[in-house]
Amino acid sequence: MAQEISPELASQARHQLQHPELARTLHEQLGVTASARPVVGTRLHPACQMLAHSLRAHQDASLAVSQYFGIALQQYHTAAEVIARLQRTCPEPRILDFACGYGRLLNLLIHNVPAERIWASEIQPDAVSFAVENFGVHGLLSSVRPEDFDPGERFDLIWVASLFSHLPAGLFQRWLKRLAGLLSPEGIMLFTVHDQALLPEAMEMPASGLLYIAGSENADLSTDIYGTTFVTECYVRAAVAETLGEDHACMRLPRLINYEQDAYVIGGSPNRGLAEFADIPRGLRGWLDERRTDTDGTLHLAGWAASMDNDDPVQLEISLDGKPHACQTGEPRPRVAEVLGKPGLAHCGWSAAMPLPMNQREAYLRVIARDDRGQRTLIHAGALDIPQAGS
Repeated sequence: MAQEISPELASQARHQLQHPELARTLHEQLGVTASARPVVGTRLHPACQMLAHSLRAHQDASLAVSQYFGIALQQYHTAAEVIARLQRTCPEPRILDFACGYGRLLNLLIHNVPAERIWASEIQPDAVSFAVENFGVHGLLSSVRPEDFDPGERFDLIWVASLFSHLPAGLFQRWLKRLAGLLSPEGIMLFTVHDQALLPEAMEMPASGLLYIAGSENADLSTDIYGTTFVTECYVRAAVAETLGEDHACMRLPRLINYEQDAYVIGGSPNRGLAEFADIPRGLRGWLDERRTDTDGTLHLAGWAASMDNDDPVQLEISLDGKPHACQTGEPRPRVAEVLGKPGLAHCGWSAAMPLPMNQREAYLRVIARDDRGQRTLIHAGALDIPQAGS
């Protein structure tokens, strides 16, 4: 069972979120040249389940905050790529972020798309209010019954991350039909699922092609409508055919989102072509596995970083209070290659050592990976406490 969040850990998380270097780092990672918003907001809703999940798992505020925004940035870069391709046929797309939670993606997306063209929808009223007040987008309260959800709008992109990965059979098809019915003819919907490849070894996929587990990281929602769902590709395609018609195009993009969830793309009309979305990059991923300080004040770091599209090496940029530090790359990480199913990543490890500035109480650590295609990923951004002499 995951540990609870202590008051001390919660306080440390607030300190990490309020640090000005975090906002600056996040804005830099967006890669936007012209934004009406000069700073990325780092104030999260107190009930945000995603940050709470990371805090419970890691019991480390800087790791949890880095993971929260690292995933947000990975989703943002994928969404930005989808939008760039969609704009070839829909120059000013109207976007619905459905089941948006407390706005992990919206917080970044408003730096790429004008807020007046974005709608946020959630079943939790406080989440909708938070999105409207903090991001300036339109708010739409969702409903338990798909048939009751009627925003009175049509959208060119409906982004549905981590909803269908939680729905039971029946409700899966009903939400698919309802949301697809809100698309413009040239619009698309992208929704994500847990493929059967992610099933724990001890579990088996039933013949139906959908396995529903009554439990998730969101304890506020009834397990009658929200749990943890695994599906086969055949199940998803059959659901599309059943609800939208046998001839309705459907494209699968394996492990597109954070190299975990599969994405499926459908169009607003049966003959809407989807070819332009076939080669959307999966981007980079990485993690900080080790962070320790010797008695002499030397900070040691180790982790991994890799492209999810190929086996090409990536470059690491490590800085402490803005000062760059050298990094060793190409180190063995066979476990990463095994877990991700990519043998070419067996040497994606990196490590670094640097002296901490002992004349101050904290320093800001940034670890960022880049590749030659201009892709990037945030591995770590956080303030480090510096041990004081005699403490």
